[in-house]
Amino acid sequence: MASVTVKFNGMWRLYVGAGTATLQAGVIEEALKQIEKEFAPKFEKKLQERGVKLDGGILKLSYITLNRKNIKELAERTLKDGDILDLFVAVPGG
Repeated sequence: MASVTVKFNGMWRLYVGAGTATLQAGVIEEALKQIEKEFAPKFEKKLQERGVKLDGGILKLSYITLNRKNIKELAERTLKDGDILDLFVAVPGG
């Protein structure tokens, strides 16, 4: 297990009420499950209070990086001490 820092950015920070959190996980998927369990419900509740309905959960609508690299592009999913996961709400447009 690795000690990983999760940085909440933008709406994540606003709705979760924290800038960072530390968790223990061996692979990215474990870390995401912990985030989904511990932080996503609070975020989803804030969205629902504003009339936003989610289809599939907030993590599916988020842009997530590991040490500034998009996790969708990573072949290696193992985490190590000191890794940083950044969470951003994906916003369409340009």
